[in-house]
Amino acid sequence: MTFSHYLDASSASPQQLYQLRRQLRTTSSGFPALPLDSEKSEKSSEVPLLRDPERVPSRGSKFSKGSSTSTSNKEGLEEIFFSPFTLLLVFVPLGAMSAQREWGDSWTFVLNFIALLPLAKFLGDATEELAVAIKNDAVAGMLNATFGNVVEMMITVNTLRSRKMPYEERTSVVKCTLLGSILSNLLLVLGMSFLFGGLTQVKSEAATSAVAGEKEQKFAMKGVIMSMGMLVFCCMSFALPTLFAQGYQSDAQDLLDVSRFGALLVASAYIAFLIFQLFSHKHTLNQEEEDLKDEGAEEDQERPPLAIWLSLLMMVVVTVITDIVSDYLCESINGVTGAMNVDFLGTIVLPIAGNACEHLGAVRFAMDDKPGLAVGISVGSSTQVALFVVPFAVIVGWMLDVPMTLDFGMINTAVIFFSVLLVVVLMSDGRSHWLKGYLLMLAYTFIAVLFWNLPPKVM
Repeated sequence: MTFSHYLDASSASPQQLYQLRRQLRTTSSGFPALPLDSEKSEKSSEVPLLRDPERVPSRGSKFSKGSSTSTSNKEGLEEIFFSPFTLLLVFVPLGAMSAQREWGDSWTFVLNFIALLPLAKFLGDATEELAVAIKNDAVAGMLNATFGNVVEMMITVNTLRSRKMPYEERTSVVKCTLLGSILSNLLLVLGMSFLFGGLTQVKSEAATSAVAGEKEQKFAMKGVIMSMGMLVFCCMSFALPTLFAQGYQSDAQDLLDVSRFGALLVASAYIAFLIFQLFSHKHTLNQEEEDLKDEGAEEDQERPPLAIWLSLLMMVVVTVITDIVSDYLCESINGVTGAMNVDFLGTIVLPIAGNACEHLGAVRFAMDDKPGLAVGISVGSSTQVALFVVPFAVIVGWMLDVPMTLDFGMINTAVIFFSVLLVVVLMSDGRSHWLKGYLLMLAYTFIAVLFWNLPPKVM
């Protein structure tokens, strides 16, 4: 099976998408990646509808054909933990010590923030291994929806139940964090991918225009259009409650009712999204993938995934530690807001904790002339946060009796609307180059400066 076949991920199931993401782990850990087939690369930029690409066997990797199943657990653990992120685990006990011994909120926040970076990576790795081992698309889709966003979800829960912040500040931090997660993927990650992908040395014919030196990268639009349509729907679900609250001076209970009903509708859209990909159009999409296969190509065998019990054990341990660390982080937010605007903290700083590893991988894919994968990670991640984590936050607030609504405020709503609009316009031709990336990064920088200078409690 050739690399061009692997890259057609718009029709890939969640199980295949998890396999694709395993290459992201290998790539970000420093293992060599398989080079692009120049003759097929124009077909190789299909974009996955969900957030994570399929694993590609690494060139020269010890996990290629002939690997022994008896040593797969050892090899899998080596692949996961032989990473620069492992060194950051030292901040886990340091963050706990800072919270327990009261070193101060600033130290507690910084140490636990850094500690979340490796924990998010290892939790994602364990989830991928379990999804591949189970070999069930429906289960893989559920794992992707839950554990794929567990850091954002834990920050949401721990912030909403924090007793050190008033209700208004809790909901403000949560809304800004979710907004920031969407923006960082749509603008920063996609912008960096387009910029560095457009400036790196050309490696394939598909990445070169007719004029020498004018490099462009191509990606298929099917997955992008579907994901962007979902994001526009989410923008509408944010804008309508905001206009309802700001324009009509509505009662607080009426706004809560509208937001909770809207959250259920958005969640149902995500469920429909999964059903569309996993069941109703599964064979149609798979047939499209079959059409891109290279006949007679030699298939590579991947390393077997970790044993189910080992993946489950790793998930449980890392989840418990992540919950503790995120709790320390959220309890220290109130002490940090004196030096940093709450809106800037939530929108710009906190989203880094759960997405840093994927951000680096997306940029690496673009630099390797694989723009479809970079687009799939950035746009797919934004879609998943908007469709799943945002309604999750409203429902959790409902359960905790915290007035979490879909009223994101006029500024936040305008920011997300124009960001989605900018991305739709720049991606409408299915091509990317460095100028598009530069514009996206400028937009993100402008938004960061805006939130840094917002007065307190402006939403």
